[in-house]
Amino acid sequence: AAIGGADMPVVITVLNSYSGWALCAEGFMMNNNLMTVVGALIGSSGAILSYIMCVAMNRSLPNVIFGGYGTSSTGTGKPMEITGTHTELNSDSVVDMMAESKNIIIVPGYGLCVAKAQYP
Repeated sequence: AAIGGADMPVVITVLNSYSGWALCAEGFMMNNNLMTVVGALIGSSGAILSYIMCVAMNRSLPNVIFGGYGTSSTGTGKPMEITGTHTELNSDSVVDMMAESKNIIIVPGYGLCVAKAQYP
């Protein structure tokens, strides 16, 4: 089952939380109070962060972890066709365009949005 791109940070925080709980258990077994406390802090902070991220995405944690279970991860539809025009520039022409322009607006992430890089 595939995990979507937006789900991956939540999965990473869950794994981070698990490592903290494992450290807490190890500290408990070794009778080391510092390891137990630090592990509990890491585990609880990872769990809280995972919860906050799930609330922000309006999804439950089981839905994020098991959401793709039982589904096919390969698409069966017709692939998207590339449309539009392509304009290739070199660095000299970009410098000339920027020098001749009156206003320049830099929008972070806009190129990925236009390229629809967030979709498979």
